[in-house]
Amino acid sequence: MKGDGYRYALELAWKGLTCRGLEEAARNAPAHLDDGRLTLSFLGREAVVDARSRTVSVGGKGAATMETMLVLHYLAGVGAAVPSSEWTSFLQLPGGHAYYGAFKRRIIDEVASLFQHRPGSLLAAAMRLGGKRLSMGDTSVRLDVFPKVPVAVVVWAGDDEMDGSANVLFDRSAPLHLPVEDLAEIGTLVLDMLSRAVEALSN
Repeated sequence: MKGDGYRYALELAWKGLTCRGLEEAARNAPAHLDDGRLTLSFLGREAVVDARSRTVSVGGKGAATMETMLVLHYLAGVGAAVPSSEWTSFLQLPGGHAYYGAFKRRIIDEVASLFQHRPGSLLAAAMRLGGKRLSMGDTSVRLDVFPKVPVAVVVWAGDDEMDGSANVLFDRSAPLHLPVEDLAEIGTLVLDMLSRAVEALSN
């Protein structure tokens, strides 16, 4: 998303948060509200949304385009529901079938390629992002992208005769907080952050 399209989408995102109200957004997120600034956890980092200057920072730096949109959309749309601890595939999300082919190719298959021959490194990478171990597949982790939007990454190891596989799962409550298009972008973000963590571990 570039140019006028991005500026228009960003304007709509800020308008959505303004219409929602900072107090309600902080209560549901949950986030800390202080003098027009909302602070919340975002994939192991601190996101700060300044409604006065209309800026978003993540980890003390200006947020990337996708991160900015995700944070604003989450704050504008997050509901009162808490995570259910029941995992579901992207395909089973409302509207997920329309995006599943691309999601599998761009996210799930890439996760499998990254970790199928080194599933143990998934846990090490996830720990750098505040992740926690789960008990699915050969290795699995939980990453809290937002306080109410956990994601599970599951890997089954490959060998000389068979390729490994993977899945990226969402809590069943996720569609109550974000539309499926944003959940697809969350998959992209999770893959990108795990890839960076793996690279950092190998250096």
